[in-house]
Amino acid sequence: MMSCLVSFISTVRGVGLINGRVALWLTKWMASWAVAFPAVLVVAPIARRMVMALTRAT
Repeated sequence: MMSCLVSFISTVRGVGLINGRVALWLTKWMASWAVAFPAVLVVAPIARRMVMALTRAT
């Protein structure tokens, strides 16, 4: 959802409210999702471990 929103806002800010913006946005979103999803799979477990280490009760 986040990559969807961010890519839409970036596309509209970059090209404006032109005809064909939905098709342009969808291609940009697919590309950003292809990067964002694997990145979350790698980064999320690392972030969870860091949070657990920082918030562990002593």
